[in-house]
Amino acid sequence: MNKLLQLILIPLLFASCRHPKPRLVNNLYTPSDEAEITTLAFNYIMPSDSVLKAHLIKYKFPASQTDNIEQLKNQLDTARLYVFIADTLIRIPEDYLKKQAKSRRRDDKNMVKNMLVDSWAPEVVINEKPGIFQLKNLAFTHNYEYTMYNQRKKLPPVFFNAGMFRMSAVFFNQDRTKAFAYIEKRGGLVVAQGYDIFMEKKKGNWFVVLCDMDWAS
Repeated sequence: MNKLLQLILIPLLFASCRHPKPRLVNNLYTPSDEAEITTLAFNYIMPSDSVLKAHLIKYKFPASQTDNIEQLKNQLDTARLYVFIADTLIRIPEDYLKKQAKSRRRDDKNMVKNMLVDSWAPEVVINEKPGIFQLKNLAFTHNYEYTMYNQRKKLPPVFFNAGMFRMSAVFFNQDRTKAFAYIEKRGGLVVAQGYDIFMEKKKGNWFVVLCDMDWAS
């Protein structure tokens, strides 16, 4: 009986060793159209923590500096990677999509976006009311520490900055089957980038139709 028990326990012990660290869960998360879209937008422009770590190692040191690379790998294994989220939503003009439609008509290299903007602009209603980012709209998908930017002073003295995420409100058409948002990523592996993201709801789920980089610096 003891031998049988040992044979059962050994595979279970090995299996438990392979289990990754439990992912941080956002207990405030509340399912909604805005929440699904916000999470999709975030994951579309913010790399996963594993991708970020790999690129940090790649860009920090040349391959010849093996000691430094190994040291950084060891630090990243236990590091707390913070993503900052801007507290205030970005305000965009009510005619943002209409202006995009006019300017993009001269850009034959981006026909897909031209067609989307032409379709979305008359339908999606954009208003400029100021707003605050609602953390209940973001599911924690990656192994980051997610924190609002105004809470940064409470952080430990040593941590890795994975970048800052900013976005506008989510704007819909009348029947809430099309949605548009403007999003930005600052810091981390890039200086700054801005994106227009177009989404559509099909069979009850939201999908990214196009996420187009609007500018970079």
